[in-house]
Amino acid sequence: MRRAMTPHARPWLRHLVALLGIAVALPAYAGEDLRLDQVILIYRHGVRSPLPGEIQVDEVHGKPWPTWSVAPSILTQHGREGVMAMGRYDRAWMSDAGLFPKDDCPANGSVAVWANTDQRTIASGQAYADAFAPGCTLAVGHLPEGATDPLFNPVAAGAVTWDGKTALSTIRHETGGPDVLTASRRDAMMRFAQVMGCTNGDVQAVCRPATWKGTLTLADDGKGIALGGPIAITSGTAEAIIMAWLEGMPLENVGWGRVDATTFRALSQLHSLLFDIHARPSYVGAHVAAVLGNRIATLIDDPAAPRLNVFVGSDNNIVALASVLGVHFDMPGYGKDDPPVGGALVITVWRSADKLHRYVRVAYQAQTPDQLRELRALSVAQPPARQSLVPKACLTTPARCDVGTVLEVLHRLPRP
Repeated sequence: MRRAMTPHARPWLRHLVALLGIAVALPAYAGEDLRLDQVILIYRHGVRSPLPGEIQVDEVHGKPWPTWSVAPSILTQHGREGVMAMGRYDRAWMSDAGLFPKDDCPANGSVAVWANTDQRTIASGQAYADAFAPGCTLAVGHLPEGATDPLFNPVAAGAVTWDGKTALSTIRHETGGPDVLTASRRDAMMRFAQVMGCTNGDVQAVCRPATWKGTLTLADDGKGIALGGPIAITSGTAEAIIMAWLEGMPLENVGWGRVDATTFRALSQLHSLLFDIHARPSYVGAHVAAVLGNRIATLIDDPAAPRLNVFVGSDNNIVALASVLGVHFDMPGYGKDDPPVGGALVITVWRSADKLHRYVRVAYQAQTPDQLRELRALSVAQPPARQSLVPKACLTTPARCDVGTVLEVLHRLPRP
């Protein structure tokens, strides 16, 4: 948050405030002249319409859901513009850091964008490329639409060995199970019930705390995890309301006019509970992030790798990688560890002037809910929200997180 300044503030201080966006984007290391060497971004797709089956419970008095202008699961025009805002911002701060020219097209091979195979991720990748390098026809790589890409879905693709019983045991041990998780978000559950129209005397399950009990078992195939109860019901439903807010719909169409900023954050807290089951527990996170994490390690270790690598996937990809790195994020307006729509986990690699040392910096960047809802212009002077994160392995030396330390963590992931 920026502090208010008087009109008589010293010119150099006003200039410093104008450069705060750069200061946030370009971390400094005391006593060392470091240059930005490489950037890896793991982006979540932009605003989309609700997924098929995402909404698990309706307004208890039968009020209709809002109508979207696109088919289910599709990136909206608003979502595209939000992604492009981030692409332009990234180009600006990376250019200020000397990684790319300000106006000319990036050199061939210096930028790589790879998207998952959903329409929303492919379209988000293209929107990002168009904004990062306008007029440069930057290619966006992806497998055929609808295919299973092991980079983003290694378990479904069979790219890693998966033991459902071990996953289930780990989830229960590390979280306490769905009822413990739900109890930790009781206030958010109460707000969700209010958004869904619950009043005194309503008998629907969503309105009755006594029914907020979940189940967690192996799926019928003996491999998958079957989750039932309030987390399964509220996560996707809350996400549909979150997307309507971010889409810029009139507030009367967002949760039937019952959502403000506080309620938005509560809904986000409920949405994030799903990742406490399906992405963050250690065994699950390591396997969901296995192929992507190994790819990132290869890129960091390769002096010929593109200066910028952008991966466009989904929220679970980000949470799983955050779990592997041992970081938590809490972005303005969102619930803790809920990946903001159109935001990115940022991994930057810095090289010392003598070229003998390289360090890693991790951060999260995303537009605030209001920035995205209103499609506010972004710039180095008016940046999106950004939070610095320190990998668990680097907590003893947070200012100098050595590349080798991070690579050691990534190399412990299951091998494809």
